Amino acid sequence: MTLIQKAFRNLHPLIQFTFIICVALSGMGLAVFFGTFISAWFCGTGASLTEMISAMGNLESNTGICANLVLNSINQILAFGAAGLAYTILHGSAPGVGFSSKGTNINLNKFLIGAVIITLGFSPFLDLTYRLNEWLLVDGSKLHSMAAALEAEAMRITMAMLKMETSKQLLATLIAVAVLPAVCEEWLFRGTIQPIFSKWSGNIHIGIWVSAFLFSAIHFQFFGFIPRLLLGAGFGYMVAASGSLWPAVLGHFVNNGVAVFAAWWLGPEWIAEGMNPGEGSLGLSEAITTAIGAAAIIGSVWWLKEKTKFLEELSQ
Repeated sequence: MTLIQKAFRNLHPLIQFTFIICVALSGMGLAVFFGTFISAWFCGTGASLTEMISAMGNLESNTGICANLVLNSINQILAFGAAGLAYTILHGSAPGVGFSSKGTNINLNKFLIGAVIITLGFSPFLDLTYRLNEWLLVDGSKLHSMAAALEAEAMRITMAMLKMETSKQLLATLIAVAVLPAVCEEWLFRGTIQPIFSKWSGNIHIGIWVSAFLFSAIHFQFFGFIPRLLLGAGFGYMVAASGSLWPAVLGHFVNNGVAVFAAWWLGPEWIAEGMNPGEGSLGLSEAITTAIGAAAIIGSVWWLKEKTKFLEELSQ
């Protein structure tokens, strides 16, 4: 361990967290700077920030969609990924930190399988909690109106990015929407923020839920706040139970990747209807899929129960 790593480890967790947030914010600024030129070269948006923003607002054009995908990808790498990397380097290898292999469960492969099953099984519950989340905001309130406006804009961007006509567009969307978010967001939230708050509080559960809260809040989609909070907490417990970040990365990829492949296969009709779980009524098919999902989750947790060893080192 180097002198710098020792000094960083001895800093108060609040200072560590503040530093990591500053790295992420700086990365966001750099992403806009570099994204302007990369988007101009790759998408033909023009070599100025104003031209790029204008192009990004035109989601009916391939240029606008391309610019959104490019900026999202660069932001993932330079903001979330860079912040996670900075903490991993400064803190040094340790259980629960980044992609460290220390403390990894010998049954990691089984946890990877469990992560896929649990993530897919949780999908119906995300739909139900989305409806609950929207109901709790009280229809007609200022908060509900603000959340609805943000949700509509996020939906507009998501639907545009998921309209793919060629295999190249599918690959680009898969990288920008599923691969990079899975690696970079998990590196920051589960591989950096989670261990920071676990150590600060002395309780691994607090670290898991705080990182899940911040993970959901950073998306600024408040109708989906509770579903994303629960999903983030689930990823956090996968990391704590397996001793590895990879089950959370795989689960995150599966969650996002299924939407990309479904949009590719089922087309605009699925995008318009399936991307808004608050629409439509709950019926027999929803009850059946929820029951199947619950059975899959319970079965997977039971199967992994004896193989689980929580990383208590995270809170020390």
